[in-house]
Amino acid sequence: MFKELELKIEELLKEMGLELYSFKIKNDYGISKIIEVLVDGENLNSNNLELIHTQIRDRFDDLVPEDYYLEVSTAGAERPIRNEEELKKQIGKHIYLVSPQFKGTGDLISFDGEEIVLEIREKNIKKQIKIKYRVATQMRTAVRM
Repeated sequence: MFKELELKIEELLKEMGLELYSFKIKNDYGISKIIEVLVDGENLNSNNLELIHTQIRDRFDDLVPEDYYLEVSTAGAERPIRNEEELKKQIGKHIYLVSPQFKGTGDLISFDGEEIVLEIREKNIKKQIKIKYRVATQMRTAVRM
Protein backbone atom coordinates (compact mmCIF):
# COMPACT_ATOMS: atom_id res chain seq x y z
CA MET A 1 0.00 0.00 0.00
CA PHE A 2 2.67 2.55 0.99
CA LYS A 3 5.02 1.47 -1.82
CA GLU A 4 2.26 2.19 -4.34
CA LEU A 5 1.70 5.59 -2.72
CA GLU A 6 5.43 6.35 -2.88
CA LEU A 7 5.56 5.48 -6.59
CA LYS A 8 2.53 7.64 -7.35
CA ILE A 9 3.97 10.59 -5.42
CA GLU A 10 7.26 10.18 -7.27
CA GLU A 11 5.37 10.22 -10.58
CA LEU A 12 3.40 13.34 -9.55
CA LEU A 13 6.57 15.18 -8.59
CA LYS A 14 8.23 14.27 -11.91
CA GLU A 15 5.23 15.80 -13.69
CA MET A 16 5.92 18.98 -11.71
CA GLY A 17 9.63 18.95 -12.60
CA LEU A 18 10.62 17.91 -9.06
CA GLU A 19 12.14 14.85 -7.39
CA LEU A 20 11.19 12.74 -4.42
CA TYR A 21 14.20 12.91 -2.09
CA SER A 22 12.74 10.82 0.72
CA PHE A 23 9.50 9.05 1.63
CA LYS A 24 8.97 7.76 5.16
CA ILE A 25 6.12 6.39 7.21
CA LYS A 26 6.44 7.24 10.89
CA ASN A 27 4.26 6.57 13.91
CA ASP A 28 3.17 9.39 16.17
CA TYR A 29 2.95 7.76 19.58
CA GLY A 30 0.89 4.96 18.07
CA ILE A 31 -2.08 7.24 17.40
CA SER A 32 -1.76 7.69 13.66
CA LYS A 33 0.69 7.44 10.81
CA ILE A 34 2.78 10.35 9.61
CA ILE A 35 3.64 10.28 5.93
CA GLU A 36 6.78 12.36 5.43
CA VAL A 37 7.55 13.50 1.88
CA LEU A 38 10.82 15.37 1.25
CA VAL A 39 10.99 17.11 -2.12
CA ASP A 40 14.02 18.26 -4.10
CA GLY A 41 14.13 20.68 -7.00
CA GLU A 42 14.75 24.24 -8.07
CA ASN A 43 12.75 27.21 -6.79
CA LEU A 44 10.84 25.38 -4.07
CA ASN A 45 8.86 27.65 -1.76
CA SER A 46 5.90 27.45 0.59
CA ASN A 47 3.42 27.94 -2.26
CA ASN A 48 4.89 24.99 -4.20
CA LEU A 49 4.87 22.82 -1.08
CA GLU A 50 1.25 23.71 -0.34
CA LEU A 51 0.28 22.78 -3.91
CA ILE A 52 2.17 19.48 -3.65
CA HIS A 53 0.49 18.72 -0.31
CA THR A 54 -2.96 19.41 -1.79
CA GLN A 55 -2.25 17.34 -4.91
CA ILE A 56 -1.05 14.36 -2.87
CA ARG A 57 -4.01 14.53 -0.48
CA ASP A 58 -6.61 14.96 -3.24
CA ARG A 59 -5.24 12.35 -5.64
CA PHE A 60 -4.07 9.61 -3.31
CA ASP A 61 -6.13 9.84 -0.10
CA ASP A 62 -7.94 6.62 -0.98
CA LEU A 63 -4.64 4.68 -0.99
CA VAL A 64 -4.28 5.11 2.77
CA PRO A 65 -7.13 3.32 4.58
CA GLU A 66 -6.35 4.75 8.01
CA ASP A 67 -5.99 8.20 9.57
CA TYR A 68 -2.71 9.90 8.77
CA TYR A 69 -0.88 13.20 8.79
CA LEU A 70 0.90 14.33 5.66
CA GLU A 71 4.13 16.33 6.01
CA VAL A 72 5.61 17.82 2.84
CA SER A 73 8.85 19.81 2.98
CA THR A 74 12.08 20.40 1.11
CA ALA A 75 15.05 18.10 1.50
CA GLY A 76 16.92 21.07 3.00
CA ALA A 77 19.87 23.23 2.08
CA GLU A 78 22.44 20.94 3.71
CA ARG A 79 21.41 17.37 3.10
CA PRO A 80 23.41 14.15 2.72
CA ILE A 81 24.67 13.17 -0.71
CA ARG A 82 23.68 9.53 -0.64
CA ASN A 83 24.98 8.09 -3.92
CA GLU A 84 26.88 8.70 -7.16
CA GLU A 85 23.82 10.04 -8.98
CA GLU A 86 23.21 12.68 -6.31
CA LEU A 87 26.90 13.61 -6.33
CA LYS A 88 26.85 14.13 -10.11
CA LYS A 89 23.94 16.56 -9.68
CA GLN A 90 26.13 18.66 -7.39
CA ILE A 91 28.84 19.36 -10.00
CA GLY A 92 29.44 23.11 -9.99
CA LYS A 93 28.01 23.46 -6.48
CA HIS A 94 29.46 23.81 -2.99
CA ILE A 95 29.70 20.60 -0.92
CA TYR A 96 31.10 19.37 2.39
CA LEU A 97 33.25 16.25 2.24
CA VAL A 98 35.08 14.07 4.75
CA SER A 99 37.82 11.65 3.70
CA PRO A 100 41.11 10.45 5.21
CA GLN A 101 42.98 13.24 3.39
CA PHE A 102 40.48 16.12 3.58
CA LYS A 103 37.66 17.44 5.74
CA GLY A 104 35.89 20.60 4.68
CA THR A 105 34.02 22.39 1.93
CA GLY A 106 34.78 23.08 -1.68
CA ASP A 107 33.27 23.45 -5.11
CA LEU A 108 32.68 20.14 -6.87
CA ILE A 109 34.49 20.48 -10.20
CA SER A 110 33.97 16.97 -11.53
CA PHE A 111 33.14 13.39 -10.68
CA ASP A 112 33.82 10.52 -13.09
CA GLY A 113 32.38 7.71 -10.98
CA GLU A 114 35.68 7.05 -9.21
CA GLU A 115 37.41 10.34 -8.53
CA ILE A 116 36.06 13.56 -7.04
CA VAL A 117 37.74 16.84 -7.99
CA LEU A 118 37.15 19.66 -5.50
CA GLU A 119 38.28 23.25 -5.70
CA ILE A 120 39.16 24.41 -2.20
CA ARG A 121 40.72 27.48 -0.64
CA GLU A 122 43.84 27.21 1.50
CA LYS A 123 44.98 30.50 2.99
CA ASN A 124 42.87 32.35 0.41
CA ILE A 125 44.51 30.50 -2.50
CA LYS A 126 42.34 28.30 -4.72
CA LYS A 127 43.58 24.81 -5.51
CA GLN A 128 42.13 21.59 -6.80
CA ILE A 129 42.34 18.30 -4.95
CA LYS A 130 41.42 14.78 -6.08
CA ILE A 131 39.73 12.32 -3.75
CA LYS A 132 38.72 8.74 -4.47
CA TYR A 133 34.94 8.35 -4.15
CA ARG A 134 35.25 5.06 -2.28
CA VAL A 135 37.20 6.69 0.60
CA ALA A 136 34.80 9.60 1.12
CA THR A 137 33.06 8.81 4.39
CA GLN A 138 30.61 11.71 4.41
CA MET A 139 29.28 14.15 1.82
CA ARG A 140 26.51 16.71 1.94
CA THR A 141 25.38 19.79 0.14
CA ALA A 142 26.73 22.96 1.71
CA VAL A 143 25.81 26.62 1.89
CA ARG A 144 28.64 28.99 1.01
CA MET A 145 29.34 31.50 3.76
